[in-house]
Amino acid sequence: MAAQRTGPGPGSGRRRSVWDLPEQGARGPKGRQSRAAIAAVAVALADAEGLDAVTMRRVATGVGLGTMSLYNYVPAKEQLVQLMIDHVGGEYRYPGEPAADVRQAIIDLARQGRDITQRHPWLPQVMHAPPAFGPNTLRYIDYFLGLLRRTSLDTAAKMELLGLVNGFALSYGGVQATLAEERARTGVTAEQQAAAPVQALVTAAATGRYPELAAALAGPAAPPRDADEVFCSALRRLVEGFLGRDATA
Repeated sequence: MAAQRTGPGPGSGRRRSVWDLPEQGARGPKGRQSRAAIAAVAVALADAEGLDAVTMRRVATGVGLGTMSLYNYVPAKEQLVQLMIDHVGGEYRYPGEPAADVRQAIIDLARQGRDITQRHPWLPQVMHAPPAFGPNTLRYIDYFLGLLRRTSLDTAAKMELLGLVNGFALSYGGVQATLAEERARTGVTAEQQAAAPVQALVTAAATGRYPELAAALAGPAAPPRDADEVFCSALRRLVEGFLGRDATA
């Protein structure tokens, strides 16, 4: 997330990350709450009712504070979102031993990111701005770079791969969460969901206006794969594009 406002409540001021600020401001009683507890309440609200349900008033009520008292811990809504992003980043679990297979370790990490996004489907909505680096975000970056430590990639390439893998996992998890919500809401099956876009492409190809699409659809049919197989296959292609024949990976 971009750096945020520092003034209490709706006031203006220089925008900064929440981690640039003290854990608690100068006003109000000390020690009644923590940012971790505040983030947990905000995440629970977003999970249950969507991002629009996360208001400063409702979060304050959830942690037993007055709304203005909450601003003493989190000066602005944008900074509350920073805490929420970092809070769910704490759900990653990192192996205690060095990875025997770097490629597989990256895929396993991306699977975690996908699953975290499916548990918190609001997450893609708040990942559209430059990040604020909280402790869990930094732990993720540090672990990912550690996987690539012995490769021949330079720093720029390592960060590119990190961003692409994380972005793909987030996007894929968001789509899967949306599909799951549609199934729950409408009763449509996963098979029906998978068939609908295929039929739309077949119908478009039959018009004759899209010859390359028609040629591709006329080729040998691929064996059926589930969403996890598609996810892992795409990731392997992405990772191989960076690591290629790098023997150290």
